[in-house]
Amino acid sequence: MVLVLAIAATARAGSLSGQVTRSDNDQPVAGALVIVRGTGFIGISDASGTYSISDIPNGSYGLSCSAPGLRGVSAGATWIDDDGNRDFSLAPPADVGTIQGSVTCSGNPCQGVLVQARQGSNVRGQDISRPTTGAFAIVGLEPGQYQLRGLKAGYLPATADIDLPAPATDGGTTLAEGNLALTPGGPFAVSGIVGLSDNPVDKSGSSVRLNGSNPTLQTSTATGGSYSLAGIPAGPMSFTAWRQDYRSQTHIDVIMTGDRQLNFVLARDDGSSGPPRYTVSGTVTLAIPDGGQAPPATPTLVSLWSTSGDWNRQVEAGADGSYSIGGALAGEYRAGATREGFLAQTSDAFNLDGNRTINFTLELDPDYDWGPGQAGPQPGCGCGPAPGAGATWLALLLVLGLASHSRRT
Repeated sequence: MVLVLAIAATARAGSLSGQVTRSDNDQPVAGALVIVRGTGFIGISDASGTYSISDIPNGSYGLSCSAPGLRGVSAGATWIDDDGNRDFSLAPPADVGTIQGSVTCSGNPCQGVLVQARQGSNVRGQDISRPTTGAFAIVGLEPGQYQLRGLKAGYLPATADIDLPAPATDGGTTLAEGNLALTPGGPFAVSGIVGLSDNPVDKSGSSVRLNGSNPTLQTSTATGGSYSLAGIPAGPMSFTAWRQDYRSQTHIDVIMTGDRQLNFVLARDDGSSGPPRYTVSGTVTLAIPDGGQAPPATPTLVSLWSTSGDWNRQVEAGADGSYSIGGALAGEYRAGATREGFLAQTSDAFNLDGNRTINFTLELDPDYDWGPGQAGPQPGCGCGPAPGAGATWLALLLVLGLASHSRRT
């Protein structure tokens, strides 16, 4: 079951400001447009080239800037909080071709649409549609075949195929025209998995948020790390996943044209400015005699704990038996592995002063009670189920760092 929490609260607002200049002479550019992609926020530079956009819900966004007669530019993920700053430098066109036209949204002239001239997956040029008219002009293009694409939050992308001809004379210019009509779309849903680099058993409690939504739209993950978030508008969106003690991850320019999958992997924030931390990794092998039947599909758990008792972590090994536990400070540790129906195995105490590999081999527990519905031979054994205490309690002891070992490595 996925735990969903749509919080109807006002997100903390931030601002973005900066200056737009020409790359060839550093002169300010007046009338440049700056958009926060995936939102309706837009700024226009004044005579000094300065722009300012306020009341942006804090988050990570893509930014784009354009001005008439200059080549537009885009910036990747930019964190906007209380007082963000981002300057732009726009270059005059190096090539002779221009594609111009206008954009409508629901039939009306539309400002703030990011219009791209694409060849395959490559963006060769871009512009932002102007206020009042929705006009755009993408300059500095080589002659050739292009696909125009218009992107704006709340609207499905619109495209048009354009043939930009060669100039009629040497040294001449060339022009092609194309218009775009955007239509509203959504709401859609996004779902997926928020993975954690140290792969703990319980992955619940991570959060995924749609950046720029106000009120805030976010969700929390279930035990396995799954999430689902509904109510997403069409168009380019930005999503961030985060969790306490982990580094957040943001996907920008996620083009929503329907329900889709979106996964994240969060790395533990080990504080690079602090003391070094290390990783213990390896493989857990199940010792099943040749011809033995497969064991029940239960998780293999691996634990690492400090002998001082002030740090412990447990993860679930992968399908191939591999595991990795990170974030451990230098010190003395023990490690252990357990799986239902097998004898637990723990290591001797060892000094951790660098990354370390520890492998485990788990043998069948001859006294394990397979329980109702599990009658018949145990894996790799010709005998029936034998009475005896199960091994489940060992997993808890491993978490606490108290397990007495049946074998040592």
